[in-house]
Amino acid sequence: MFWLRGLTIALLLLAFWGPSLPLQPVQTVVLLDQSPSVREAVWRVAPQIQLPGAAYVAFASGATQVASATARRLDLGEGTRLTEALKKAQELRPDQIVLVSDGLFQDQAKPIGVPIYGLYQPPSPNLSLSLAAPALPAKGQTIEVRAILESTANVRARLTVSGPGGSLERELQVQPGRSSVGYRFRLDGPSTVTARVESPLGSEQARLELSPADTTRVWVLGDPALARYLQAQGFLVEERRDITLPIRAEVVALGVGARDLSAAELDALHSFLNQGGSLLWTATPSGLFFGGWERTSLAESLPVEPVEEPGGVGMVLVLDVSGSMLEADKLGLAVVGSLELIRSARPQDYIGVVVFSDRPRWLFRPRPMTEQGRKEAESLLLSTSAGGGTMIRRAYLEALDALEQVPTDSKQVIALTDGLAADVTPDLFDAARDASPKIKTSTVAIGADADRQFLRELANAGGGSFWDVPSPQDLPRFFLEEAQRAFKREALEGSFPVSVRPHPITRNTSPPALTVILPVKTKPWAQTLLSSGEGTVLAVGESGRGRVAALATDLSRSWQGWPGTPALMAQLLRWLSQTPARPRVEAVREPDSVRVLLEGQFERPSLRTAGQEQPFAPTGPLRFEAQLPPEAVGQAVVFENQEPRLRLQLPTQPEWRIEDGRANLQRLSEMSGGRLLADVAELQSLAGRKAFSLQWPLIALALALFLLERYLERRRGHPNV
Repeated sequence: MFWLRGLTIALLLLAFWGPSLPLQPVQTVVLLDQSPSVREAVWRVAPQIQLPGAAYVAFASGATQVASATARRLDLGEGTRLTEALKKAQELRPDQIVLVSDGLFQDQAKPIGVPIYGLYQPPSPNLSLSLAAPALPAKGQTIEVRAILESTANVRARLTVSGPGGSLERELQVQPGRSSVGYRFRLDGPSTVTARVESPLGSEQARLELSPADTTRVWVLGDPALARYLQAQGFLVEERRDITLPIRAEVVALGVGARDLSAAELDALHSFLNQGGSLLWTATPSGLFFGGWERTSLAESLPVEPVEEPGGVGMVLVLDVSGSMLEADKLGLAVVGSLELIRSARPQDYIGVVVFSDRPRWLFRPRPMTEQGRKEAESLLLSTSAGGGTMIRRAYLEALDALEQVPTDSKQVIALTDGLAADVTPDLFDAARDASPKIKTSTVAIGADADRQFLRELANAGGGSFWDVPSPQDLPRFFLEEAQRAFKREALEGSFPVSVRPHPITRNTSPPALTVILPVKTKPWAQTLLSSGEGTVLAVGESGRGRVAALATDLSRSWQGWPGTPALMAQLLRWLSQTPARPRVEAVREPDSVRVLLEGQFERPSLRTAGQEQPFAPTGPLRFEAQLPPEAVGQAVVFENQEPRLRLQLPTQPEWRIEDGRANLQRLSEMSGGRLLADVAELQSLAGRKAFSLQWPLIALALALFLLERYLERRRGHPNV
């Protein structure tokens, strides 16, 4: 049995040595880089690339199989995408890949599990030209476009750049490496910049189309002067009379009064602000506090509040509640108007309401319109009912008596009726005349049946005004206008010098004096940018997820001759449009990196690309930045708290660039299990056949002989087995 044991040991030793049998040729795929930067060099070396049984793939931006290494293809694009080449090679089931290239790839190819043997070919001499713009340019901003020259040789060149800033020509001595020339202009809208460079190496052209990062859309209500200024600055302005959903704008400018909008429209504006929209109030004759905005749901978002003049107003409303007031809901409309009057009042104002039909009755005597006083007055007004005749005399006299006790300098009675008073006597006019130095009497006639002659005479005697309101539906508007007059919601006229505080909105701004200003002051949470003495001209702030601003002047009367008005309004609108809820992201390729800029309200944002993630670094208010390696290409995703928010396409790398292509090729080869070949002669070492290893069959045979030996030994020791 010793011969079996010896044979087993011999087989194991042979298996350890690792013999193999050649069965079939190795399947080689040769990738031929035919991109513009290296095609000439590859064509020169191609006749020497002859491998038995090899398949050939030509590639640039695309890839296709060709019959031989000497095939020339000019229809595969102007880039170098290795991913496409490897995908085509994988379809041919290679055992190994030979990559003939300059190593200047425009993408990051993933290994496919096959060794790659790189054969480096130097790129042809070249002077390349590209145009680079600043990230996120704003409308009206003076920007600089860089004409970037990358040269692989020392060459003299002529550069011409044309665009909105005119034509720029330069004679240059370009050194190997990278250089650039700046071209500056004001970006007022979509613009095109073209460049051309001519040298002994040939000519190159580049074209860059630019648009402002965000063309702001603005809805303007009730302020034609503002609309004209913004249109002149290139904003997408839509003048509207109402608010409809959805609000297709970034900013809504409000020169209308709150009473001009319905409750649904006010709610829409409130939602718009909370979702990241911005609002601008202007002090037109109907805007801001002329329009009662301080009494709406948006009052807390207003960055300004009215300046209350010292001293209050005493007012008693003498209100007809006779049976005729039930017609056409005159009483209901009068109550609605009275409520507006009460809501317009200030804490130092005293208001009372006495109603009359067959006899007078006080709803409430004159009281300060504090928050509690206003709530009680509103509740009492809403409980008013109508019925009976029209007896005004006693009610009017009681109103005069009550106002005598009110501690205000200004006092007024407003008598309102829709019919013929049955108790008019001459002493009524005498009482109005006697009180008129201290107490004014104004009268309101409602509908066609009102005693206009009596009411006009009473107003004349009382030193006040007579108002004819033929339609009951106009009563609420009348009371709002009367509140504006009574409670000093008036603009001041004159010459008001303007002071400027530093802010991006007021950059390079020096406004002349105003001719009209609404007395307002800035709320504590907002910021004053323009002021006149103690008064605010322009205040801004943030509310919800949007921004707000208030301009306390009427542009149809102020700054009409100042050339800086359009620019100031444009800077204000651009600031308003850049809210935290409207994030923006852009990637800019630089010589040694890809810079990704992010704007918006983010909490711990990060950038993910090619399976790698890195955090953004804050660089300013609502601004972040991340740096990627220069080879980064493809799609990137901005994440916030591990949730995807934005996607962007990274810019491709240029075909010619200052980069060590040999090192790129060596790194790729070694990562795949191959190597960088010294020259084309080394290709022959890759030819051969696929070997079939005999190691495991020899081990299996040795194991079988070992078992046979054990069996025979056991049989010899036990003959009966």
